[in-house]
Amino acid sequence: MKVKIIQNEAQLESLEPFYVDKLLWGTKSVPKTYGYIGFVPGDGFCLKMVCEEKEPLRQYSKDMDPVYRDSAMEAFFLFEPRRENLESLPYINLEANANGALLAAYGQERLYRSYFSRKEYKQFKCRAKIRENDWTLSIKLPIRVLERVYGPLHLGEGSSFTCNFYKISETKEIEHYASYSRIESKVPSFHLPEFFEKAVIMK
Repeated sequence: MKVKIIQNEAQLESLEPFYVDKLLWGTKSVPKTYGYIGFVPGDGFCLKMVCEEKEPLRQYSKDMDPVYRDSAMEAFFLFEPRRENLESLPYINLEANANGALLAAYGQERLYRSYFSRKEYKQFKCRAKIRENDWTLSIKLPIRVLERVYGPLHLGEGSSFTCNFYKISETKEIEHYASYSRIESKVPSFHLPEFFEKAVIMK
């Protein structure tokens, strides 16, 4: 994946989109889901995701709610700071529904994750917008939040990280799973960083 350097969020939709179209664990179809990601030097990553879904399930309205039980879009990231011990690095999960309720945490595995502070939740600037035929999700991933988790990252042109993007609902009536980078697992789980895609920041 190529992550282009941009000046601001307004330039996101001029970028090439990525598609969340790998159907997983018996899923027959998902609403068309795609997104845009860019990097603003000195600031952080801007992400916008779009789901062509009418009337998405949105029961939860508070941050830290289990939004994956609604219709949700998700983004997971793993960064490797310049240090000798690269084993057991934490990855970040950002999950949100059409109400803009955000579930954000970090850790080395699916269980025992650490949650971001209320102040950091505000810095993600998670916003959702429902339109007639789709809904959109916008999230910011600030460098200062990343470096609180990882230490100095020195992000810029040529820097790389890994990531994956998802469409999900765990509610039985509409249960579905899809990813950007395919996951080879018999058990449904997005918390598998070994299947994240490499991304490189480029001009």
